[in-house]
Amino acid sequence: MEEYSNIVRTLLEKRGICDKNDIHSFLNPSYDRDLHDPFLMFGMRDAVYRILQSIKKGDRIAIYGDFDADGIPAGVILHDFFKQIGFDNFTNYIPDRDIEGYGFHKDAIDILSGDNVDLIITVDVGITAKDTVSYAKSVGIDVIITDHHEPVEYNEIKDAVAILNPKQKSCKYPFKELCGAGVAFKLIQGLVKEYANICEDDLFKTRYRPFIEGREKWLLDMVAIATISDMVPLLGENRTLAYWGLHVLRKSPRYGVRALCEKLRIDQRMLDENDIGFSIGPRINAASRMGQSRLAFELLTARSMREARDVVDKLEKLNNKRKVAVANITKKVKSKIKKIEDALEYEGKDLESLPSVLVFGDPEWNPALVGLSAGKIADSLNRVVCLWGRDGSGVLKGSCRNGGLKCSVVHMFEKSSSVLTKFGGHHSAGGFSTNETNVHFLQDMFNSAVQSGMCEKDEVSEDNGIEYDLSLTLNDANEQVCYEINKLSPFGMGNPKPIICFENVELRKIRQFGKDNNHLEVYVSDNSGNVCKASKFFASAEDFKSDLKEGRRISLLAHLEFSNFAGRRSLELRIVDIMR
Repeated sequence: MEEYSNIVRTLLEKRGICDKNDIHSFLNPSYDRDLHDPFLMFGMRDAVYRILQSIKKGDRIAIYGDFDADGIPAGVILHDFFKQIGFDNFTNYIPDRDIEGYGFHKDAIDILSGDNVDLIITVDVGITAKDTVSYAKSVGIDVIITDHHEPVEYNEIKDAVAILNPKQKSCKYPFKELCGAGVAFKLIQGLVKEYANICEDDLFKTRYRPFIEGREKWLLDMVAIATISDMVPLLGENRTLAYWGLHVLRKSPRYGVRALCEKLRIDQRMLDENDIGFSIGPRINAASRMGQSRLAFELLTARSMREARDVVDKLEKLNNKRKVAVANITKKVKSKIKKIEDALEYEGKDLESLPSVLVFGDPEWNPALVGLSAGKIADSLNRVVCLWGRDGSGVLKGSCRNGGLKCSVVHMFEKSSSVLTKFGGHHSAGGFSTNETNVHFLQDMFNSAVQSGMCEKDEVSEDNGIEYDLSLTLNDANEQVCYEINKLSPFGMGNPKPIICFENVELRKIRQFGKDNNHLEVYVSDNSGNVCKASKFFASAEDFKSDLKEGRRISLLAHLEFSNFAGRRSLELRIVDIMR
C-alpha cells in the first residue's frame, strides 16, 4: 500500500477516511472497480429493451432534456450514442426556459406527436410529471423517464414504460446521488452491453454500426461537466465519473470544448473542476437564462471548429449580457435594502432587526436571473432572500436563496402555499410562481412561516463559523504542498477544497485590481521574511468583518491552488476569509 504524506493523511482524516483500503480507493478512482452494474438500477432492462426495439424498427425517438448544465450534457450523451451507431431518426427537444419553464409539459407532447414521435426519453426531468406521461400514452407515445430529482410519493407515475431514478423507493441501486447526466450515462452503459449482444442480428448489421464496449468512456466529458455543475456530492460513483470525466475533457476532440477553452484562454490539457464551475458551466446555463437554451446544445454537438467558434461567440455575448443584467438587479436590491437599514438606524434599531426573509421584485426583471442575484445577497445578509420577475408568458416567478436559516426553503413554501401557484426546490434554494394579487403578501407569509418556529437562524461564531483543514506557514505555500492537496481532487460538494489557515501574518499591502477594480489583492508576510500574495474575486476590504489596515496582524484563511490562465501555470492563494 502506497505511503502518503502527513498533509494527505490529515485531509483524509478530516473527511472520515482512515481505512487503508478506503484511502486507496478515494485517491485512485477506478472506472472498472467503482462504477456499479447499470442493471442494478430499477427499470433498466425495460428501458434498454424498449429503446433497442425502437432502434430496430426505426421508430422516431425524442430526447427531452432540461435546459441547464446537467440536462444539456445529458441530452448530448444520448444524442452522441445514437449518432455513433448510425441511428438518425431522433430529435433533441429542449423546452424554452422563459416560455415553457422547467418540467415535462403537455404542450411539448402535442409538438412531438406532430413530429410522429413514438418514444420519448426524458433526461434530468420528468419524475413528477404524472399527468404529462399519461397524456403522452393517450396519444400513442411511450415515455421512459430518466431523472435524479426527488420523486413525489402521491404523484407516482404508472404509465411510463420505465423509470430510471436511483432515488425512487423501489430502486436498490447502491449509489443514490447521481446527477441527471449520470443517470443518462448509466442508461448508455446498459444499452452498450445489450447492443453488443444483438448487433449480430441481420437487421442491425445492415442498418447500424457496431459499438465497441468501452467507447462510451468518451462520453464522460459530458458527465463531468454535469456532475460538477449540478453540485451533487463528489463522492462514491460521482467522484469516479468526475475524475475520469476530467481526464476525457482534457483530451476531448469535441469541437465545442476545444472552441470554448480557446475563447476562455483555458489550457485544455490542464482543465479542472474550477474551469467547469466558474467558466464552462455558467456559459451553458447562460444560454437558457437569456432565452436561447438550444445554443449550448449546439455548442456541444458542433461538427466543425468554425461552427463551434461561431456558437462560442454568441454564448460569450449572452453571458456578458447576463452579467450586466444580474449586476443591475443586485444593485437595485441592495439600494432597497440600504433604505430599510437607514430606516432602522433612524429608529435606533440594529441591523439584526431586518426581517428573516426579504422579498423584492419587479415585473421587468428576468425570473431566470433573479436566483443568481438572490444568492449573492442572501449569503452576505445571513437571511433568506426572495426575488421575483415576470416571464415571457406573463407569469410572476421568483427564486429564493437560503443565506443562513436552518429551515428548508421548500418547507417555507409549503407553509405559504396559499399565496403560491407553484413551488419546488430543496433546503437552500427554491423557485415559486404567484399572481398579481398574492405577490404583495409574500413578505408577510414567508416571515410568518419563519416566526412560527420552523426556521431559526444559524448561530454565527466570532470566526464566522469557518473551519479550516490545515494550519501552515507561508513557507509551506509551495508547489509540492499544492500537489499533495490536489491528490484529493476533484473538489466540490461532499469533498470541499481544503481551507488553510496562515496565523499571525502581517498585512503588507491591500489593493483593488481588475478592469472595474472589483477584485481584492493583499500581500502578507511572516517573521521569517516570507511574503505571499492572496486574492479574492468580486470582493473588497469592506466585505470582511475585520478592519483591514496595512501593518495589522491577521489570520488568513485561503485555498492553495494552481492557476492555468492563458497557458501559464502559477501558484495562487485564494482568500476565504480574513480575521483579526
